[in-house]
Amino acid sequence: MITLGYKTRFDSVTRAVAAIGIGLVMVFGGNAPTLVVKMLAVLLIGAGAASLIYGLVKNKETGVYHLLIANAVLDVIVGLLLFFNPQWIAGIIVYAIGILLILFGGLQLVALAGAMSLLEAGGSSLILSILAVVGGAFLLFNPFTINVMSVIAGCLLLLYGVSELISTFKMDKAKEEYEKGKIVISGDAKDVEYERLEEPEVIDSPDDLDDMN
Repeated sequence: MITLGYKTRFDSVTRAVAAIGIGLVMVFGGNAPTLVVKMLAVLLIGAGAASLIYGLVKNKETGVYHLLIANAVLDVIVGLLLFFNPQWIAGIIVYAIGILLILFGGLQLVALAGAMSLLEAGGSSLILSILAVVGGAFLLFNPFTINVMSVIAGCLLLLYGVSELISTFKMDKAKEEYEKGKIVISGDAKDVEYERLEEPEVIDSPDDLDDMN
């Protein structure tokens, strides 16, 4: 079963919460694009600082830790530049959200399409994912002012966040059905149930055969 992006519940729930949080900022926050860039900058600085501290504490004489420290420093520098100069990215934040919605919405479609046969669900379960992809494509055309597009982008992020939570629930249920042993045979569309058999007892000698009799 295809589980792209849904290997663990933590990943998908994190995406959903992040989308809903940023969506609320985009809808209700003043000067939303700049505020979102600053939020992303703070996350980047925090992640870089944590990696930097980890690398310094380990202080290993290996290329891996040197690379870790270098990447951490780069993250912190980029985060600081974005935080104090958010206008660099604020102008294209709507386009970035559109691209992300297309990518993650498409990921939902692929995962849910693979789980539909196990859940015996109709096409209605894909509607929110399709809307997220279509909305992301719409943002790339950016036909309105930045303030209007920011609100639209926020609404689409909220839509995606909700659909991601629903998709997480459906994927968890599909994985449970898959682990129970329900197999769908393509073509005949027949469900086959199977049960795991007990391991056969190994007979080492004729005496063991006599004991069994």
